[in-house]
Amino acid sequence: MAHEIEVFANGSAGFAAAGKPGWHGLGYTAPGPMTAEDLLSNAQLAGWNVRKVPVGQVTDPVTGLPVVTDEDFLVVRTNPVTGAPERLGRVGRDYQVLQNEDVTGFLQTLVDESGAIFDTGGSLNGGRRVFVTMRLPEPLMVGGFDQLDLYLAAFSRHDGWGSFVTVATPVRVVCANTERAALANHASKFTVRHTGNVAGRIAEAREALKLTWKHGEAFAAEAEKLLAMPMDVKEFRQFANRLHPLPADAKELAKRNHDLTMRDLEYLFAQAPTQEPIRNTRWAAYNAVTERLDHKSPVFGSRDVATVRAERALLDDHDNAKLKARAFRLLATA
Repeated sequence: MAHEIEVFANGSAGFAAAGKPGWHGLGYTAPGPMTAEDLLSNAQLAGWNVRKVPVGQVTDPVTGLPVVTDEDFLVVRTNPVTGAPERLGRVGRDYQVLQNEDVTGFLQTLVDESGAIFDTGGSLNGGRRVFVTMRLPEPLMVGGFDQLDLYLAAFSRHDGWGSFVTVATPVRVVCANTERAALANHASKFTVRHTGNVAGRIAEAREALKLTWKHGEAFAAEAEKLLAMPMDVKEFRQFANRLHPLPADAKELAKRNHDLTMRDLEYLFAQAPTQEPIRNTRWAAYNAVTERLDHKSPVFGSRDVATVRAERALLDDHDNAKLKARAFRLLATA
């Protein structure tokens, strides 16, 4: 994500955060909570006036004859810095434009009077994708001491390649890592195609997300189950080997890397001070996996280590996120 935040011609960035800056160091940091209007303005998401422009008539390169493309439209926005029109994508006749203001309005209506506040928002890939998050008012407590915040995040695309998606996301305060995997067994995602009516589906979204603003019961219940289930080192080794199976025909280098991974995981589970309050439980096993992936896994090449690890933690389509989800499933169902 470090390389996807939009940077405009004047050097400013399409990102804003409340209270503390983003890990990438870009954009605007508000001193306190933001309203929807504050967020849109500070993240330079306001006033894009996203619209469909008909492609019209084109010339067939083979025959040289005109072809009317009345089913094809360009998605265009007004650049918030230069004021120039910019092409974001190409869509069909039925595609419905969703303004960035519609995204914040949807979230605000969804949470109603819960006390949630706008936390972050930004523009990615030259404006083709945008995101907005709200922090819900009360953190979750697992075992009475492991604190997690719950966020509502909305992702919208202006390039025609994806739907409007809203997810409920718990975040561990100690490492700011979005633990989407923990909600994998719940209806924690709401999706609307750009050919559908977003504004009219608030009740459906609430039901799909099963939003419980004050307690986050769905996630907390799953985490509590893992915390209540003891796990010794022998069981942990079996789990780790199921999570990272070594092929029978593995080469010597692969065997050495596998052995290093097993030793790192066992140390985090059995000895690391970060697991002390939850030692010898399946919750500790899950946290050992996430801690290694987010903070200990090797980074190769010349890229900045902190940036690479932040990308791994924050991008939900990264292989690390899939591995976390698999770890959670193994621990919850075994």
